[in-house]
Amino acid sequence: MKSALFQFLYLFIIVVFPAIEVLGSKSTRIEQVSAEWDSYSAAYDTYVRAGCHEKESFGAEPTSEYGNTAYTDQGSTTDASYNSRVSAFNAGDESDCFNGATAGTDDDIIRDNKPGNIINTADYPYWRALADTSALFAAMKEDALNNDGTETRDVMGANALLYVLDPQNRAAYIANIYDQFESRIRTMTIPISAYSSVNSHELFFALLALDVVRYDMDSDALAECEGWLEEKIFDLVLGRWDPHAWAMRMLWYKYKGDEADFQAAKQAFDTGLSEHYMPDDGVSPAGNGYCVQRWNSIERSVKNTTLNIMEYMGYNEYYTNPGIIGLKEYMYGYAVAPFGRILLYGDSRDTEAQVPWHLEGDNTILSPHIVSAARFSPDAYKYAMWVLRNGAGVTNGKLKGYLSNFLIMAGTAEKNDPIGFNTDDAQLAPSRTFKNYAVFLSHEQSTDALFLSMLNLTGNTEYHTHYETNALAMAAYGEILLRNAGYDGPGNDVTVDGVTATFDFLHSDSEAANALTIGGKRHTEKTGDGILEGLLGLDIEYFRGSGSAAIAGTHLRDVVFMQPSNGVNGYFLVMDHVTTDNADDNVNITWHPNASILKTIQGETEYFSEIKMAPGAHGPRLFSENEATLTTFLGTKPASVEIKRTANQSRSGYAYAADYMYANYCTLNNKADLLTVLFPGDKSHTTGDMDRIKSGAYFGVKIVQEAIQDIAFTSDGSTAASYDATDFKGEDVVYRKSEGQFISFFVKGLLFDDSDYGFQSEDPVALYLKASSGSGGMSGKINSKGTVVTFYCPGIESVLLDGRAVDVIESGAGWIKVEVPVGTFNVSIVSNATVLVPPFWSEKSALSALACPS
Repeated sequence: MKSALFQFLYLFIIVVFPAIEVLGSKSTRIEQVSAEWDSYSAAYDTYVRAGCHEKESFGAEPTSEYGNTAYTDQGSTTDASYNSRVSAFNAGDESDCFNGATAGTDDDIIRDNKPGNIINTADYPYWRALADTSALFAAMKEDALNNDGTETRDVMGANALLYVLDPQNRAAYIANIYDQFESRIRTMTIPISAYSSVNSHELFFALLALDVVRYDMDSDALAECEGWLEEKIFDLVLGRWDPHAWAMRMLWYKYKGDEADFQAAKQAFDTGLSEHYMPDDGVSPAGNGYCVQRWNSIERSVKNTTLNIMEYMGYNEYYTNPGIIGLKEYMYGYAVAPFGRILLYGDSRDTEAQVPWHLEGDNTILSPHIVSAARFSPDAYKYAMWVLRNGAGVTNGKLKGYLSNFLIMAGTAEKNDPIGFNTDDAQLAPSRTFKNYAVFLSHEQSTDALFLSMLNLTGNTEYHTHYETNALAMAAYGEILLRNAGYDGPGNDVTVDGVTATFDFLHSDSEAANALTIGGKRHTEKTGDGILEGLLGLDIEYFRGSGSAAIAGTHLRDVVFMQPSNGVNGYFLVMDHVTTDNADDNVNITWHPNASILKTIQGETEYFSEIKMAPGAHGPRLFSENEATLTTFLGTKPASVEIKRTANQSRSGYAYAADYMYANYCTLNNKADLLTVLFPGDKSHTTGDMDRIKSGAYFGVKIVQEAIQDIAFTSDGSTAASYDATDFKGEDVVYRKSEGQFISFFVKGLLFDDSDYGFQSEDPVALYLKASSGSGGMSGKINSKGTVVTFYCPGIESVLLDGRAVDVIESGAGWIKVEVPVGTFNVSIVSNATVLVPPFWSEKSALSALACPS
C-alpha cells in the first residue's frame, strides 16, 4: 500500500503536471519537465529505498513532448542531476530495495550499462517516455506491436524494441527472439560472395536483440544463441565488400567485453568505412547507384547503421566526420536529380531500383537514414526531406518499429537529443563544387529544375569505379537527359534488340561515358586532378575539372551554366581545352542522350533527342509527362561525327538499345579548344536559335532567345579577338545582351571590353559581372590566383570585395586598378552613374529575377 505521502506525490505528478503543460510555453515547459524529473526521481528514490521495486505501482515516468520535431533546437527534457542520482542509487546498497535480488536484473529497474553491453539499459525510461508522448516514437512502438513479419530484421528488430517499451510482455519477446535464432541464425549459411554483406544485416539485428535480452534470457538458451551467432559472424568474408565483416566482429567484441579486440576491429572498420567516401568531401568512388543503395538499404544495415550504433555508444567521431557529413549532403543533394533519381556513374545499375530511400509499402520507412540525416548536418536533412517528398513521394511517413531505428532517432537519455522529420522542411540543394564532383542546379525549388554534374575523382577508387574522369550527367524538366553506362552486374554483357554492350565496354571503356578521349583510346586511370575552381550562385555559373593521368595529354573541361534568367530558358556550355602528347592523335567526345534515337538536324552540327520510349522499346524509364528533349549543338566543327549504338542496361526492366554520338576533332599544334552547347527543352520550354560564329582563333556560338542574345567563344586564350564591337582575351568568353544593351559577362581569361563595361587582368582570372538594374554599377564574383585587375564601368568610384573597399592602385575616368588577392570573392562595382532600365526588365521578368538569388 502506498502511504498518504506517496498518494499525494503520485497525483501531483500524474494530474497536476499535465495541466501545467497545457498552459506553458515551450521554454517554460522544458523547465517544468526538468523539474518534473527532479520531483519524480527524488520521490522514486525514497519509494524504492523503502523496499518497493515495482515502479508501475508508484506511477509512470515523466515524459517529454519534443520527440517528434524536425531538426530544431529541442531543448532539454532531462537534467544531469536525475541521471547522476539514478547512477549513484544503482551503485549503492540495493538490499533495502531489491530484497536480495541482483541490481539490474529486474524488468523495470533502471540499470547501468553492463560491461560489454551495446545498448545502455539506463536509456529505457527515456525511450518509454518518448513512446508515450511523441507521435513519431509511439508510431514505431505501434508498428512493432503489429509486426508479424518473419524476416530476421522484423523478428529481431521489433521484439527487441518491444522488450524495452512493453516490459510486461518481455517473456513473449524473448521467446520470439530465441525461436528466430534457432530457426534462422542457427541454420543460415554465409556465402563467400557479395551476399556475405547482405546476410550480415540479419546478424546485425540478431546481435542487437541478444544484447538487449541477455540478462533475462535463460542462461542455456543464451549460450546457444551466442554460439550460433559467433560462428556466423566469423564466417563473414574479410577483405571484400568491407566494412560489413569488420563491423560485426567489432560489435561482437563489444558485446563480449573484449576491449583489445574491439579496438583492433574498430580500426579495420574505420578504414573499410572510409573507402566508401572521399575523405575531403564525401563523394562516393563507387558511383551514385552503389552509394545510395549501400547507405540507405536495410539489407546493408551493417555498413550504413553501425556508425550510428558507435555514436550511440559514445564514440563521437562519426556525426562530426567531414567526409561522412559530405557524403550525406552529396547523397541526398547531388547524387540524385531534382526528382530524386540517381545520375549514372560507376557501377550504377539503374534509376529505378537504386534509390536513396527504402520503403515498405507507400509510406513506411524501413531504413532510418533518409530521416535521420539531421544527425549529420542541417543541409543533409533538408536535402533528404526533398528527396523523401519529391522522389519517394512520402509526405506523412512513419518509421519502421525496429530497435535500431528507434535508437538512432531517440539517442541517449544523457544527451536527450531526439530528432524527428518533416517534409515541409524540404529544400532542393543549390549548385556546389566538391573536390571530386561538381553540380549545377537551377535556382527554382522544383522537380523540373535543371541539373548537370561532372565527376573527377582524385583517389580512393575501387572495383565499382569507372574510367569517367570529367564525365558529365544531366537532368532537366523531370527527366534524365544524359546518362553514363552503369553496369548490369559483374561480368554481365547486355543485349537489347540485337545490340550488345559487353561488360568490358560498360565497366571499363571511357567511350561508354559522356567523356573525352584522345586518339580513340580509353582512359588508363580512374582518377584526375579534381575540380579546380568554380563560380556559383550567379546567373552565369562556372566550374573547371582537370585530367591528365588518364589520357595521353591534358584536358581541362570547363562547364558554364546559363541559368534560367532574364525571362529566357537555361542551358549549358561545355568548353574542352586539350593538349595531346602525340601530334597525330585526334580528340574524341562522346555524348549519350537518354533516348533510343539521336536525330540529325544538321550533320556535324546539331542533333536532337526526345526523351521517350521508341515503339516496341522498354526504356528509358520516364518520370514525368513533360516530353523533355535535348539539343546538342557542336559549336566547334568536328572532323567527323559517328552515330553508334549501344545497349543501355537497367535491372528493373527498362533496358533499351540507344544511339550515341562519337565526335572526332583535329588538333592544331597538338591543341584543340572545343565548344558544345547542351540545350534542354520540353513542351513548355523551347530551345534557342543557335549558329556558329568565329573571330580570329576563337570558335563560338550565338544563341538567341527572343530579345536576349548570348555570345560564347572558346580558344587557348593566347590571343585577343573582337566580335560585335566587343574585345576579349580568354579561354572561355560568354556575354549576354538584350537588343544591343549589355547585361552580363563571364570570362576565364585576361580581358573583356564592351566599350563601357569590362576588365583587364595581368594574370588569368575567372570573372562574372552583371550590370546593376537602374544604376551604373556592376556586381558578380571573381576567382583569382592573386593579380592586378583594372575594372571598367561608367562613373566607377570604388571596388568592393566581399563588401570591403579595396585600395586603389590607379584610377581614371571610368576605370579603377586594384589588387585582387588569392581566392574567390563577391565583387561590387560602385558607380555614380545612372542608366536606363534594360528592356528585358519587364515587371514579370524583374520579379522572376528577384526570386532567384544571385
